Amino acid sequence: MAKHKEKASRPSNPLVVRPGMSIGSISAERDDEFLFECFVDHPAVAACKSVRSPGMVIAGRTGAGKTAVIRYIEDTSNNSIVIDPSDMALNYVSNSDVLRFIQSIGGDIDLLFLALWKHVLCIEFIRLRYKVTDEAKSRTAFSKLVDNFRLDQRKRKSLNYLREWEGRFWITMDENIKEITQRYEGKLAAELGAEVQKFKAGGQYEKRLSNERKSELVARAKKIINSDQLSDLGGVIEMLSDQAKDDYGEKYFILIDRLDERWVDVSIRFKLIRALIESLKAFRKINNLKIVVALRADILERVVQETGDLTFQREKLEEFFVRLRWTRGQLRDFVDKRLALTFRRQYSSSRPVCFDDIFTNKVGTSDPFEYILERTLMRPRDVLVFVNECLNQSEGNTNITAGAIRKAEGEYSRIRRQAIEEEWQSAFPSLPRLLDYLQSFKSVTIEFKDLCEKDPVMELALPFTEKRWNYDPIYEEATKLYSVGGDPIDFMKEALGILYRVGAIGIKPAPGERYYFSHRDDPVYNTAVLDVKARITIHMMLHRALGIEGRRDL
Repeated sequence: MAKHKEKASRPSNPLVVRPGMSIGSISAERDDEFLFECFVDHPAVAACKSVRSPGMVIAGRTGAGKTAVIRYIEDTSNNSIVIDPSDMALNYVSNSDVLRFIQSIGGDIDLLFLALWKHVLCIEFIRLRYKVTDEAKSRTAFSKLVDNFRLDQRKRKSLNYLREWEGRFWITMDENIKEITQRYEGKLAAELGAEVQKFKAGGQYEKRLSNERKSELVARAKKIINSDQLSDLGGVIEMLSDQAKDDYGEKYFILIDRLDERWVDVSIRFKLIRALIESLKAFRKINNLKIVVALRADILERVVQETGDLTFQREKLEEFFVRLRWTRGQLRDFVDKRLALTFRRQYSSSRPVCFDDIFTNKVGTSDPFEYILERTLMRPRDVLVFVNECLNQSEGNTNITAGAIRKAEGEYSRIRRQAIEEEWQSAFPSLPRLLDYLQSFKSVTIEFKDLCEKDPVMELALPFTEKRWNYDPIYEEATKLYSVGGDPIDFMKEALGILYRVGAIGIKPAPGERYYFSHRDDPVYNTAVLDVKARITIHMMLHRALGIEGRRDL
């Protein structure tokens, strides 16, 4: 981690902030100009590159640098492949009439999703390991596996499984997935054909079936979607693990990103992500393979909301997660490297330009860098957006004044509110209304008891009762509020849990205690234990967007 640079004497020729100057793009995909030359060697990178480390899911909020890490690993590795979920034709799965019918009657197709991921990852590793680009190389790869394991009776089933793909390791992922799905469809249609045809005809046929009939059909489908293929795939992974012992130090990386985009219908997206996470454990056996998945924190939250049960617990999977968090020193290094590159391209200075060279004025009594950090969630993107806006407000000037920073803060705060709402739209669609409710108090700090007054809370909750808000936990509390026994305090506890989770507020549980924030403390706060003496404070990044000013009593 870079140390905070000491202030040095100013260059003899004054620096001028020129039009269009910036320290990079908020999107890692469009940040090549800065990303690789200014890359900050974060400890998460080492964890993701180490095949010995169990960390396989790099998790963080939007703007924490997940895609940057994925791109850096790809750029610096000799053997890597990036899987784009949009290339996987998984909408073919979501549009399957047979599979939709099974889901509609309560059938579980999670095992199919698990098999799909394990199959795809096995095939992609074989393609990468044996450099398969055509049918001939595909057959050569299979021959090598046969030569190594044909005398091992335990590997016979695994070789038979791969034999079906002997000449097709090179085909695209979408073809792979379509073929596997079609195999299941064929078997299921043969077993349930007449019922599927009635379902396809419409008229909500599945709702007219009795529970007994549904149970019978689900049981018949379960005989086909069973663990047999998973057992075969487990053997394939074991075989590839044994083969890896002969690779003499070669490392291979399978990188998966863009899971937050619209790569598959929402009806199965989160179940597919859950299946991916659960499939990763099996590949730890291959000691020269590292699979790294970039996953936004809000997407993980939605996966838990929609698929949460006793078999999927974050605590049990925690060792597989690499949490991407940043220190002040790392963020300062991030800014200094990018400012140095920006000004080096404009000036032939013998000394790199750093933050202190152009941010020369305190903002009130605050150091300008600390002032900026206080208004972020300690993520590179937040700092980048704020500094870029400061540069935009200072075109033609030789330094960035306190007035320019304050002016930039107004636009930055507006952008931050919009970004938070968009980031958490999937998990918490209630968020915009909850932020409006905070704004109505026109205060930085608010007593918990004042937030719970019945009439305002009832007005806030009413729209949430009118439709199901896509698994938003606020829906259930709003419904209770308008039924017998509902309590505004319970509703507000749920609301504050959401606002804390997204970083909009800090919570002070009792007088004499400090405020807790999700970006620096536990990401989830148990608001059920709050009492009337608790207080909340609105994060500084939202002050201008919500039209409030002031300091909080940290």
